[in-house]
Amino acid sequence: MENELRFAKKISFKPLLGSIFFGIAVSVVVISIFPNEPLMSILCGIVGFLIDSMLIYPWSLKHFYGGWTITTKGIYYVDDGTWNKKVRLIYLPFLQQDKFIPLSEIQSFSIIDGVNLMNSHNIIGGTLKQPINRSERLLIVETRQGQVTLNLSWNYKGETVTDKKVNQILAILKSSSR
Repeated sequence: MENELRFAKKISFKPLLGSIFFGIAVSVVVISIFPNEPLMSILCGIVGFLIDSMLIYPWSLKHFYGGWTITTKGIYYVDDGTWNKKVRLIYLPFLQQDKFIPLSEIQSFSIIDGVNLMNSHNIIGGTLKQPINRSERLLIVETRQGQVTLNLSWNYKGETVTDKKVNQILAILKSSSR
């Protein structure tokens, strides 16, 4: 694709491998505590694997993954809108298919900086707590089908997105609205 900008990492086998190793670690800890109960060790390892791969990773998937690309033709992103889609991405990352939004179908867009996000858990309001190493930046795209939120905090290499890249995105999106 010509003139493309890529952001956030695409999901790989790392979450699945992490869950497998977590299950093995749980199994080793249980067998070291209860050496006469190998079946309990295996069951605890399987439960640890399932909890990690079906609850913890899908819940935190958007913070670590969610690769998307913008070109002069449109936006390609991985749809992880439901829990089932997130679990499928963890178990079968090689089957992920990018959804496409043509620039002509974008009705509106906004870029939100983490400093300006309001904390709805506090009755008084206030800004969200900043992450340690980078501020959260989101691109929110409105289409006829609904709203798509894309993480704009880092590029596909894990580096912080510069203002120059944000301006390039704005130029692409504004050129489509003409």
